[in-house]
Amino acid sequence: MDFKLLAAAVLLAAAPAYAETGGMEEASNAAAEIVDMRSTLAKSFIEPDKEITPETFKNVCGRVGARVKELSDTRGMKIRHATEQFRNPANKATAEEAAIIKRFAEDRDLKEILDEVDLDGTRYYRATRPIFVEEACLACHGKADARPAFIKEKYPDDRAFGYRAGDIRGIITVMVPENTEGEKR
Repeated sequence: MDFKLLAAAVLLAAAPAYAETGGMEEASNAAAEIVDMRSTLAKSFIEPDKEITPETFKNVCGRVGARVKELSDTRGMKIRHATEQFRNPANKATAEEAAIIKRFAEDRDLKEILDEVDLDGTRYYRATRPIFVEEACLACHGKADARPAFIKEKYPDDRAFGYRAGDIRGIITVMVPENTEGEKR
């Protein structure tokens, strides 16, 4: 079996089941899982000087997206990736998110912001974590002319490049609805 596929399978199998914990802890754990998963998969599938293919993209971003969907569908979480330099316009940071990104950029010791918010009449526990650019990320987010051709074609208005390792790429926000009725989410 391919070592990279095995590593990815082990990572996904080890994902927490989210036993009934407090809502804030659940939000924090999910945010940490998504940030860690993105990093681990990128390091597992992206090698220096090797072409990034649509399959590589699916193995990294696609698997993170599938996990986000699973958490949203099964746990009722609202999960958002946000950035000021977006590839997908759906991930464009709001003014509030841009301020949070700036806060993480200015305070590198800040690892997470925990708070509670009301949205559409529901109270949520919210955990937000930064996403920092790692060496593996530069294959798609480094120099503009070095981006894979399929990304340039799929995202003609791409703004998610020009980063260096260590730059803040954006944030992951996880919101878990408050369980006010004593029922399982």
